[in-house]
Amino acid sequence: REAEKRREEQAQRERESRQQREREDAAAAEAASSEFELIQSATGLIQQLVTENWSRPPSARNGMRAIIQIKMLPTGELVDVIITQSSGDPAFDRSAENAVYRAAPFAELTALPIRVFNQNFRTLSLIFQPEDLLN
Repeated sequence: REAEKRREEQAQRERESRQQREREDAAAAEAASSEFELIQSATGLIQQLVTENWSRPPSARNGMRAIIQIKMLPTGELVDVIITQSSGDPAFDRSAENAVYRAAPFAELTALPIRVFNQNFRTLSLIFQPEDLLN
């Protein structure tokens, strides 16, 4: 009788422990989902601001592509802008670089938790390619 009671108590503790793990797993999944949404939102905003400030040169052609790496502070201020892959057209590359400078600072980044900023935005690469041109 005493042994049966101990088995029931042990089974109850195991159920409670399993339920606690399930709650923790659900909370972690929700946090990861909202962090992902935060990252997507901030990335989209930066891309939008830079695109709005991009004045493509007349020499821009479909198929051109430049990759710009930007380094930022948590305040959204630029530390550095580097062309990591040239399009082969100096005017195109310069226009992409200038778009980043005109769009900055990205003050919206101050709302991000510092860990999220450090992992995703301290260094960020942007791809410039004019695929909507008619030439």
